[in-house]
Amino acid sequence: MRKPPPLRPARSWGPPPWLWLTLLLFLAEIPALIGLTLGVGTGLGRFGETGRGRFVTAVLSLVQLLPLFFLLAALLALLAPRARCRSVERRYGLLAPDDPLMAPPSAASGNPGEPAEPHFSARMTAFVDEHAPGTRLRLSTRKGLTARVYPGGWRTTRIGVFAPLVHLWQTDVEAARAVLLHELGHLRQGEQHVTGLGSPFTALVRIWPYVLAGFVVLPVTLLFVTGNATARLTLAEVVLVLFSVPKVLLLVVGALWSAELGADRFAARAAGPDTVVRALRRLEKGDHGGLARLYHPPVRMRIWCVSHGETAGAQLLLTLLWPLALFAQLLLTTLGAVPAYVLLGASSDRATRQVLALSHESLVTQPAWWATLAVALVWPLVTGVRPARRDPSATSRSAKVYVAVVLVPTVLLLVGLLPLVSRPAGGVFADDRPGPTAPATQGPSDGGTGAGATTTACPSRAAPPDPARPPGLPAFAPGTPSPSGDGGPDRPPGPRTFRTLDVTSADAVAGTRTQAQDVGDRLRGARWTLHDDGTLTADRAEVPALRTTSVDATTRLLTGQRTERTDVSATTTWMEARLVGGAGPTARLDLVRAATRDTRAVVACREFTSTSSTAQRLSLTLGEG
Repeated sequence: MRKPPPLRPARSWGPPPWLWLTLLLFLAEIPALIGLTLGVGTGLGRFGETGRGRFVTAVLSLVQLLPLFFLLAALLALLAPRARCRSVERRYGLLAPDDPLMAPPSAASGNPGEPAEPHFSARMTAFVDEHAPGTRLRLSTRKGLTARVYPGGWRTTRIGVFAPLVHLWQTDVEAARAVLLHELGHLRQGEQHVTGLGSPFTALVRIWPYVLAGFVVLPVTLLFVTGNATARLTLAEVVLVLFSVPKVLLLVVGALWSAELGADRFAARAAGPDTVVRALRRLEKGDHGGLARLYHPPVRMRIWCVSHGETAGAQLLLTLLWPLALFAQLLLTTLGAVPAYVLLGASSDRATRQVLALSHESLVTQPAWWATLAVALVWPLVTGVRPARRDPSATSRSAKVYVAVVLVPTVLLLVGLLPLVSRPAGGVFADDRPGPTAPATQGPSDGGTGAGATTTACPSRAAPPDPARPPGLPAFAPGTPSPSGDGGPDRPPGPRTFRTLDVTSADAVAGTRTQAQDVGDRLRGARWTLHDDGTLTADRAEVPALRTTSVDATTRLLTGQRTERTDVSATTTWMEARLVGGAGPTARLDLVRAATRDTRAVVACREFTSTSSTAQRLSLTLGEG
């Protein structure tokens, strides 16, 4: 049998540790995320007919907090590698090669007197021991994956081998070795603690499309059903959340792609580019289908990088992939904040100036670009790769690549330090009527440039003033005033009691018909009391005390309002009523009810407000007694 060529790679450079930098940047965002969590949690406390907009706004804000939970899971995985190992092996059915379920059957030699061919697991184990002593293999019969690295403990590593790689080993052993070398490339960088099987970062990328469907599409659909879809605050929140979906993924995907391309480069230096390309083409369909394309680079990109590994273009792509993702994240933040400000009532010119100023300031106030520059400067010192004159197989880092990776953050930081953009005088809403400020929606990678940033000192936490009465409400025609102001000249003195017998009609004036029907349902069976002073009260919270404004022999007009306040909201309910009595024991009560809720909250020195209004016209049949 032909002896394979030596596979130990020559000393070669790799990309900067962008994956670890991504984890550190997430850690720096924990205090802001906790503050935002406490703030949006108050929006989940009420879900009445006037609170759906606020409820959905809070749900949309929670979407941007999801990376916090994956960050906490990543920290737990780092602190408890053995627990992650047990979970991964139980989930994927990974067993040791000597397990009774995986142990090879007794093999007879082909010819008497000749030793039997070693089992593939023994040959795989010997190959891995040659390059990474102490690394253990675990086997699984599942399909869909080839091989993945994962931690076995603080100082031990395991490689999960799946059915497609076993088949490749039996048909093209050199290509299968290249796949194992790719996983060992992750091991050389310590990336098995952050990526690989059971990685929270990979899980974040995999689950994010479902989060978009469940926590964005469904709440927005709820708004359209309940009639609150035109709330400006909620529409602004929807815009920010939709832009935050790719924004959150950019850094994580950029870091994962950089790590994968770096591991490909390690395998190519060890087994040869042609072998790695052959392995990628053989396993293209089985290992990178569906959502796996998000956390693995496209196979064509990987093949190109392997084939052109020593060119300046491939090295530039490998090193600048993550900084370019960081820059694209800044652009998405800017593009999402401008329409959010416009929806909140700001002019497009002032909104654009405000967002550009905030983005400009974030270049130097946020740690991302400073950390990128620091990593770029330290990276050559850590790798220690120098041009090797005596060893032609060793490669050196291109000077152009090093200059480029340092120049990108340097130029952006210089732009951030120069006074190029200023905020609009008087604030973003100065040219418009007083309006709400943007919601506090800064996510883990927002960079402080979201529409929720404020331009002045931290506002006070005072609740909003009483809402204004909605214009255009229907009115009842007044009757002839009674000199006595009582319930009519033919009625004996004393309070009269009624009960709702039927809701004959319930129509929406503002909002949806469903809301009007909900109000009508709550008034069924209500008890009403008409007092001697002409005040009408009910045993339902939807009805304020109504005072008589005019009365004739059969018709009484009434009006009333009530305001309820919390620490962050004020809700006012207005009601106009017409009570028409006949000769029999029944009466008709016509109602026009309107309710407006103004919400104002200050979270992490950011102010956001929202207003939601509904109005209904109802007609009830009352029975006396």
